[in-house]
Amino acid sequence: MRDGDGPAVKTLSLEKVYGSGPTAVRALRGVSLSFPDGEFAAIMGPSGSGKSTLLHLLGGLDRPTSGRVVVGGNDLSGLSDRRLTLLRRERIGFVFQFFNLIPTLTAEENILLPALIAGERPSRYAGRLEELLGLVGLEGRRRHRPDELSGGEQQRVAIARALLRSPDIVLADEPTGNLDSGTGTGVLELLRESAGRYGQTIIMVTHDPRAASFADRVVFLSDGRVVDEAGGLGAEAILERIKRLEAAG
Repeated sequence: MRDGDGPAVKTLSLEKVYGSGPTAVRALRGVSLSFPDGEFAAIMGPSGSGKSTLLHLLGGLDRPTSGRVVVGGNDLSGLSDRRLTLLRRERIGFVFQFFNLIPTLTAEENILLPALIAGERPSRYAGRLEELLGLVGLEGRRRHRPDELSGGEQQRVAIARALLRSPDIVLADEPTGNLDSGTGTGVLELLRESAGRYGQTIIMVTHDPRAASFADRVVFLSDGRVVDEAGGLGAEAILERIKRLEAAG
């Protein structure tokens, strides 16, 4: 699936400006980052620091004002809308805070949705579906619709859906934001296991130091810039760094 031997995704001098003139907002200011295969990375920072903007640019959901996003050797700025859509479909999985499940479909039908959108036969993914249902612990809930599932179960369906076609990169936007502590821990362990077992690159935006402590590396943004990054941090150390950023801002 990959082109080249570089990182799974990288950014080079990434800038994003909304609006123009005196009211323009610089959401990102020269962000250069690299995310290798199999890394579970967390992106943190105060409100308005550019976290979600960065995630959207990494996933090709928006285009930068300047700078580059390179996914598996492909410079997104050089792709047409059609080729960008195909790249997202083939190489990137998305996990959103609010699940975005189709209410009339069962859990297994929601998981298989990326294959249907790609025009593939669901039967091709029969083995993968069974594997994912076991991985997320939903073998006995496969026929249930979203309104028959708990919030944690719905989020696990969303994660399985993102993993179905084995994307190189999974982008998660506050994946535990609406979950209780116990359920959130299960979701984070699942993301970490996915990175380790399948070599996928997981990039998660979160405001929660405890969630970020599950990551291999934490990248801290402030005012659209990368101001710090470190690996192996516990929740208390992460919280202290966030407090320092907020005090400095």
